[in-house]
Amino acid sequence: MRCHERGLALVTVVFFLAILLVLALMLSDKVLRATRTAALAGSRDQALQAAAAGIEWARHRLAASYQSSSGWASYLAEAAGGIRYPERPVFTTSIGQVTVDIYLRDNPDGDGDPRRDNDLQVFALARARAAGGAEVLVESLCGFAPAAAYRQAGEDARRSGQAAVDGPAAPWPAPTASFQLLD
Repeated sequence: MRCHERGLALVTVVFFLAILLVLALMLSDKVLRATRTAALAGSRDQALQAAAAGIEWARHRLAASYQSSSGWASYLAEAAGGIRYPERPVFTTSIGQVTVDIYLRDNPDGDGDPRRDNDLQVFALARARAAGGAEVLVESLCGFAPAAAYRQAGEDARRSGQAAVDGPAAPWPAPTASFQLLD
């Protein structure tokens, strides 16, 4: 009888060790998943911050290059019909370790020509890709306050025919922005 009790004790100990092993595996799986989720969230947050910074960088670059780009016509030339962004980015920059592509298109301003801006407002789309694989898109309506030397010609209902001496002075202080996260 004593031999039978030893065998039963061994089976019981092995059974409890198996249960503990399964629990340890489940716990380590949960820890690994939580770590991956936190890393992805950090990567996504980094990409979101870089995309927002890319929009700000593009706004200042647009303000500085208004005349040299023929009122942004050279940037807007590839926008397909004005309702979609072009396939190739207008600007590409790196912010930290994140690559940010900037796409531009004209807003619906009533002139019927998506390749020409007449109201100092353009849509900018920033696509940021972080090292962790997260990709974030941020779209913003970038508006620019006219400089003192800027004058609008043809003040009809469509506001067509603008003329600029110096171009826009500075971007709006707070753009309208929408955020869309993609995995």
